[in-house]
Amino acid sequence: MFSSFFSTMLLLNFIQANEHIQFSLGPNYSSYQFFQDSSAAQGKWHWGGEIGIINIIPNIGLKIRAAKLSYEIEQGAYTYEYTPLTLCTSFNLLPFLKIDWLTLSGETGFGVYFWRGLYNSAIRLLSTSEKVDEKDLGFVAGATLQLKPIKHIGIEFMTRYNYIASADIDKYGYSDKDEKIWENGLGLKIIVP
Repeated sequence: MFSSFFSTMLLLNFIQANEHIQFSLGPNYSSYQFFQDSSAAQGKWHWGGEIGIINIIPNIGLKIRAAKLSYEIEQGAYTYEYTPLTLCTSFNLLPFLKIDWLTLSGETGFGVYFWRGLYNSAIRLLSTSEKVDEKDLGFVAGATLQLKPIKHIGIEFMTRYNYIASADIDKYGYSDKDEKIWENGLGLKIIVP
């Protein structure tokens, strides 16, 4: 317990010492479209966090992002739960505007997608007694508009397309396809520093 507290304090001191590093955490409301099953969009609240390094090269940065997404398939009984951990290159799309309270960025990258199938909140088992509990590589591309009405508070509007290389014919059959998730959302972020 002491070591995790010490590590967190050390990380926060490092982040506050460098003006090019931002850490943010906050709630997001997103509407997800799950393309594998051509299902209708669903809206969900979730928590997300990100560490960003701004202007590694002028107007280009890096972001490491994590969130938890869930998608109900059968009226709440069967759910897919995704936890993407992505690394994105972020491009400032308004480099000619020198406004601190407005940022528009395009993002593209890759990541590891942890996902599982749940049935009544328990991990679903297949007929072969294998669990629907996977870890796959994927790609993400999107755009984020961030407004900062107060120095350490941001309001974000975002759209992202996630492509997850998750097809496993041996485990899920010939009809299994790679997952594709389109997310559009609005979030409130606490930004440090």
